[in-house]
Amino acid sequence: MKSAGYVVLFAIAGCSQGVCRSIGSAPGAAPNPGAAAEEPVTAALVNSGEQEVLDEEITPLRKGGRHLIAEPPDDAEELTYAAWIAAAGLAAQNRQPPPAAPPGFALRAVRGRDLWVLSEDGTRRRGAAAVVLRVGAAVPLIVEAPHTFFDRGTLPVALAIFEAQRARALIVNTSHRYGGGPNPRNASVDEEGAEGGRPNLGAAAGAEGGRPNLGAAAGGGRNPGHTADGDESTEGAGGEDGGDEAVDGNTTQDAAQGTGGSARGDNRASRERLIASLAFADVAHAERSFFLSVHRALLQSFPGTPTVQLHGFQDRSAPNAAIIASAVGHGAALDRLLAPLRAFINDGKVLAYPTEIDRLGGATNVQARWSRQMGAPFYHVEMSRTLRDKLIVDTDFRRRFAAAFSGLTVGTSRMRDPG
Repeated sequence: MKSAGYVVLFAIAGCSQGVCRSIGSAPGAAPNPGAAAEEPVTAALVNSGEQEVLDEEITPLRKGGRHLIAEPPDDAEELTYAAWIAAAGLAAQNRQPPPAAPPGFALRAVRGRDLWVLSEDGTRRRGAAAVVLRVGAAVPLIVEAPHTFFDRGTLPVALAIFEAQRARALIVNTSHRYGGGPNPRNASVDEEGAEGGRPNLGAAAGAEGGRPNLGAAAGGGRNPGHTADGDESTEGAGGEDGGDEAVDGNTTQDAAQGTGGSARGDNRASRERLIASLAFADVAHAERSFFLSVHRALLQSFPGTPTVQLHGFQDRSAPNAAIIASAVGHGAALDRLLAPLRAFINDGKVLAYPTEIDRLGGATNVQARWSRQMGAPFYHVEMSRTLRDKLIVDTDFRRRFAAAFSGLTVGTSRMRDPG
């Protein structure tokens, strides 16, 4: 990726008639940008219904994403998209009119809420992220869920943290981390942290150039021996999103497997397509993606803003852990997260990477790397399957869990609502 070419263009200032696709009225009037001042913004301890509203907004954007082969932006598209995100972030903060959306994208105001949703406009599905911006007063925090089709429960938890902390931004993936095809052979559901943070592909992981050697798994259709434990179903705030198909671990997409009895050439072509898609399908590790563009653009608009990114692991991967947390970047202080989580989950199962456990630390996470390079804290949080299952079904437990993340923004500037 040409990082030098990443320049945020602030020239996008407003909407001409008909350009801001599907947008409602922007809340508030345009203020003086210099009117911002510090004001404490406390966590929402009572569910205001925001999670449910956002779940309804995000569900259509994720529909079909399990089988979507994502496409990364090219150089020009990345510049335009990043400039739009950056400008929208500042406009949301200052209650200014939202910027015009680039071709293929839309910005809409959520009715009755100080929230904007930025996404693809439906004319062409690219697997770009769904982005939520809080308008006006907000806590300087970015909440990210990059594997919502794979790490069951991370979407409702992300929504809960975004609401409880009154966070500035939420970023959610809209395509599967395996690019629309079956999981590579021996890939364990939720096993992100093996080999320094990449999926555990077993003996298949050492292919040339770091790409997985999918062998017969990509071209053979079925993946014998691998059974999903439920993380392969989609979910909304209540557990199931009600729109996408539920898929078990032995189900594959025709485009990725070829039809039964197909010629070897067809299988080879399917395998090559899947390998190519895997190069950028996992947005937590892809060197170029819309998801990463959002992350960098928001840090450009809001320097030093902490990010918390949510993941999941199977219980058998770390039997003695409910949460594995790590932190990098300027100003990162892992104790701000560990202490409240340990007070909440007081069974000794909240572990710090790498001092207390040597895996599942997100060591190759690209958003973590960019946060560090841009001088911002990044917190990587892995949750066990047992913990996530409880967080899905117990809304009060999820609300109290989300409130434990308030320490991440200690010492950061909190913006007064200009309106």
